[in-house]
Amino acid sequence: MTARDPELLRLLTQELQRHLPNMEGSDLDAARRAVHALKGSAGLSGERELAAALQRLERRMLGGDKTAIVEASAIVRVAIERLIAGLSGVVAEWPTPPEDLAPVSLDPLVRTQYVAELADRLARIDQALGLKGDADEAVHDIYRHVHTIKGAASAVGDEPMSWFCHGLEEWLKAGTGGAVAASAALLEVAKWRSVLGGLLDEPESALNTLRGGRPRARASSVPAAPATRSSAPEDGPRSVLIEEATIRVDAQSVDRVLERIAQVGLVQEQIASSGERAKLEARELRRLRADLSEALRLIGPPRPWGAPAAALRKIERAGAALSAIGESVESQANEMRARGQSLKGAMREARQHLSAMRQSSLKRMFARLATAVESEARRAQRIVVVRTHGADETIDRRVSDSLVEACMTLARNAVAHGVEPPGVRESLGKPAVGTITLSARKTASRLLLTIADDGAGVDVDAIRRRAVETGAVTEAIAGAADDNTLLALLFLPGFSTRESTDLLAGRGIGLEIAQSAVQRLGGVIRLASRHGLGFEARVEVPIETGITHVLWVTAAGVEHAIAATNLRRVRTNDGADAERVPHLAACLEARPNERAAYALDVALDDGEGGAPAEIAIGVDAVGHTEEVLVRPLTPLVAALGPFAGAIVRGDGSLRLALDVHALAPRARALGRVPEGRTSDFPQSRPPPSRPSSPPS
Repeated sequence: MTARDPELLRLLTQELQRHLPNMEGSDLDAARRAVHALKGSAGLSGERELAAALQRLERRMLGGDKTAIVEASAIVRVAIERLIAGLSGVVAEWPTPPEDLAPVSLDPLVRTQYVAELADRLARIDQALGLKGDADEAVHDIYRHVHTIKGAASAVGDEPMSWFCHGLEEWLKAGTGGAVAASAALLEVAKWRSVLGGLLDEPESALNTLRGGRPRARASSVPAAPATRSSAPEDGPRSVLIEEATIRVDAQSVDRVLERIAQVGLVQEQIASSGERAKLEARELRRLRADLSEALRLIGPPRPWGAPAAALRKIERAGAALSAIGESVESQANEMRARGQSLKGAMREARQHLSAMRQSSLKRMFARLATAVESEARRAQRIVVVRTHGADETIDRRVSDSLVEACMTLARNAVAHGVEPPGVRESLGKPAVGTITLSARKTASRLLLTIADDGAGVDVDAIRRRAVETGAVTEAIAGAADDNTLLALLFLPGFSTRESTDLLAGRGIGLEIAQSAVQRLGGVIRLASRHGLGFEARVEVPIETGITHVLWVTAAGVEHAIAATNLRRVRTNDGADAERVPHLAACLEARPNERAAYALDVALDDGEGGAPAEIAIGVDAVGHTEEVLVRPLTPLVAALGPFAGAIVRGDGSLRLALDVHALAPRARALGRVPEGRTSDFPQSRPPPSRPSSPPS
């Protein structure tokens, strides 16, 4: 019998009709038993998508989700109508995901190993795509890896990944019929490779883009399962070198140790704060002792008609006791301060050693990007050479692992949409061989990754026209927008300057997923283009929080920290030579740009876009420099303003550290506002801090 045997489908229809009444009540167990029976019948009848949908509903019912009863009933009704009409039971044509397909949360212990396994398999797929030789052999290798990914996804309950790999397997099976079919299958895999990475890193975004940029339909309009909130994949196990022996350590374990060290750092700050208070109390005791001595001098020696001798002796003894207590308190304060400094040094050294375990160079990442570029070049029939700069830069493995998929998408797009065919390049006076440049540079606490090509660039006027045609912006806004604003439209789901529905050209999945991955790290992607000369994607992400030297500054009564590495000069700003500089308070919230008592000359990484590499920021007061622990911010707080992290003081109060790179555009814009006018930045200053219990 074939997979679409009419007799089996007739029997399946009867089974669906028979079990439907069991799904129209409120008995969860009865509905689950009916779904379980129908799931097997659908699979036996060749209705794989219906069986998969029923399996997803069964899992929800096992978890006690009563809303799945209503959706199961709706799916069965639709399936009956479609089967009677001679159609498949569920509307699902790969690669468009079923409406009820949604990401699921994975157990953290399982997810660690799962992500590590899939990352390894994706790297092997990239290697197979990049190898020159027998295409049929490459198809078999990739099929094996995709099948393994599907099995691992099914085992942990990652249904979107399992579903997508099943559809990709069908393409690979069709590629075993000779060299031509194998080459076509490899092209198909290369086209969908970014989706595999997207389903691992940003499953919700990848599914929405596969649906054409629209979110998953709700149960009120289309029978669908409510999405379970997905968790971003965490780091898998890493190999670290300890005492010249390599052991396998879960990266989360390193994170937990670093978190404990951060708590030790908080205790150290509390010890230092207690020591400072003790020193102040010792000074007060010495002052009181001096006051008593002065009182005794004024009273003079005991006389028959004056102060009683006993009272004077008591005062003398009290003064001596105060002096002894003051000396003891001061000694204890000095000892506490010394111990605090010793603890601080040990904590810093331990943190540095642990952080070094997670450090790796960018060579491996660049090698994967070069492999992706070479395979994409063969698919697109381009001749490309890859040049790298800064591959020896070392960064946290978590950052590298989180960036690789996003950068791979950008690198593939550089070939697919940037580099012209050899004949076209020669006709334009360019070398037949295109160049993709991968460069990396660390400055202060940020990593700058650039992926550039010398291809056709992007026609900004075409983006403007397309934006108006699709309704993304109005005609007036499109006409007034600058190039950077228009290039940012390329990040919109489904936005493209091309008419075809090819994944890379028409749906825009690449840039959307890449942007989501970078934003999760607190970074940004900036695009630049010269029409006919090349395109550049610049990825900027913060790579460090931790022990940092900062300068404390005050603006509008609020204290902030700014990294000392970003400071070039602090100068007074008063008198006849007072300079009009953007005030920090006006940069953080809408308020007049008042005169500042001090100006800070802040250095930036470079002079992007012709802007100066140094800006001036005005503040009301300048405090002391200090070495503090900068903790990462939650996404919600990070979105409030140009902040790099949080600093918990010894008394439990909270301060925010400034991100000068995010602050710079505000300062430049404020510099163009006439004096006395109010800035238009949204309010981003946090509420006044109050002592609170330190975060765990």
